Amino acid sequence: MAGRFSPQFLEDLLARIDIVDLIDSRVSLKASGTNFTACCPFHTEKTPSFTVNRPKQFYHCFGCGVHGDAIAFLMAFERLSFPEAVASLAHSAGVALPDTPPDDPRLAAERRRTQKLFEIQDRAAQFYARQLKSHPHGRRALDYLRQRGISAASIDRFRLGYAPPGWSNLPPEWDQDDLREAGLTIARETSQYDRFRDRIMFPIRDRRGRTIGFGGRVLDDSTPKYLNSPETAMFKKHREVYGLSEALEAQRNPQQFLVVEGYLDVIALAQFGFTSAVATLGTAISEDHISLLFRHADELVFCFDGDAAGIKAAWKAVLATLRILPDGKTTRFLRLPDGHDPDSLVRQEGMETFGNRVAAAPPLSDYFFSELGRTTADLNTIEGRAKLIKIATPLLQGIKPGPFRQMMLGKLGDLTTRKGTSVPTRRWQGRPQRPASSPRPSVLLRMLSLLIAHPRLASLIDEDSQASAAADPRLGRLFTAIMSFLSAHPAAADTDLRAYLLGMPQNALIDELLAQDALVPEGGLEAEFEGSLRRIVAQALDRRHDELIQGSRSRALTQDERTDLRQIDELGRKLLSGGLNAQERAEIRRLIARIDRQI
Repeated sequence: MAGRFSPQFLEDLLARIDIVDLIDSRVSLKASGTNFTACCPFHTEKTPSFTVNRPKQFYHCFGCGVHGDAIAFLMAFERLSFPEAVASLAHSAGVALPDTPPDDPRLAAERRRTQKLFEIQDRAAQFYARQLKSHPHGRRALDYLRQRGISAASIDRFRLGYAPPGWSNLPPEWDQDDLREAGLTIARETSQYDRFRDRIMFPIRDRRGRTIGFGGRVLDDSTPKYLNSPETAMFKKHREVYGLSEALEAQRNPQQFLVVEGYLDVIALAQFGFTSAVATLGTAISEDHISLLFRHADELVFCFDGDAAGIKAAWKAVLATLRILPDGKTTRFLRLPDGHDPDSLVRQEGMETFGNRVAAAPPLSDYFFSELGRTTADLNTIEGRAKLIKIATPLLQGIKPGPFRQMMLGKLGDLTTRKGTSVPTRRWQGRPQRPASSPRPSVLLRMLSLLIAHPRLASLIDEDSQASAAADPRLGRLFTAIMSFLSAHPAAADTDLRAYLLGMPQNALIDELLAQDALVPEGGLEAEFEGSLRRIVAQALDRRHDELIQGSRSRALTQDERTDLRQIDELGRKLLSGGLNAQERAEIRRLIARIDRQI
């Protein structure tokens, strides 16, 4: 049945799968040099001898001898047939299974042809690299790169080259059909000529390190400034990004990618220490780009130029991300000052200040509503709110069902709903009622009102929620007093707790608390209470986030503070979706403990 799938299809499928991610989701891998290791899942051992190599996309056990690619691993580990393993990988990669005839001799020829194209691209990259240092006109290209601040080490690392002027510089002995099919030459009636002429050459490599195409930049003001390889069997611009191979060589498991627009942006950031920058290839960010990058990191920061084109590109990235954002992944959007790109800005202000900008970049949710707010009318008017609803609703409904869509729709509701109070059905006698014009109660105030009406809910308050509520600058002390009473009187009824509060010294907060309604939908008491607890922790994280942003305006943040900023959004997202483990809860408590409690 293996003949059902063409070699070209299998090659393309395996190119979309990262064997390290595949195996790590089933067997816990640890980085070891250039490889990843684990105790072999196919035989019993105490010392790890099972290795996985990302560049080669291959696994091997030195103990029992098993080895193979991603398909072979699935067949062995999950006891699948070959077609079943291919179908499983295709499903995870979002690839449709083909309907190809078995044993077609053309398929073997197609695979050999593809391999020849990879070889010719790599030979071309080596040829251009030699021309940069040896051709008489290569000096102009080197001088340009040095003027742009590109070091010799970066030239070697990114394998930069030079295509000399003239119509026919590629070696004449190379196969002309290969050159044309690889996009290196252009055919005319009786001959063909070089596609790239008098340009600095940027080899584009896939995540496995194979050269699949080129970008070429002119040395003067002629147009087009940048020229990319045409789309070929191996090079699809909407699926590939520049710098991914180099980023994975620098960091086997990057936590974050910074997505920029230009080749030189990637190289400049790498020189300053930000080695996980990648660039789109002259096309808008696509869902395939995002899926590819999320296979290697949990966070993407889009950092486009501060001009109109950059703002437009960022919005396209917002829309693409909304449609496919995986659970547990985060995106941020950094808008640069007008007139700057990442290359110019990092050189002007240095990596530490630039890193603070990246750490403080707003998350997708904030950026989405901020950008829509710039194009809508005043949200203080009914017309303005209606316009926002009209624009945002169809975009948010395109998000896959889940907690993120619910929270985004909820935030839209918060932005477009006039604040007010529901009609109460029951009040505590002798206590003032909240006027209709007063703002909606805070989440902590709402939680406390439920707790007073149902003291048994105290058993649901975990350590994270208790620390967060106690850190609240307005209600933290009152919350602590209530918890102390309930701890001393675990069997207290709601009347006992109310009597305790009424016996405390006159306090406006107590008056406000006892004036709240504690009604909830039938059967939804615990669910609402637990939801309030999660939101209280999220608000505490937000306070820590705001403190750091405020601090960054007057000083450079420390490395620990930048780490805090990166963690807050990810932990907040997981918190609201209920997916935290013990280590992440400990991180939340650490972040909350750092909140400045000055009132």
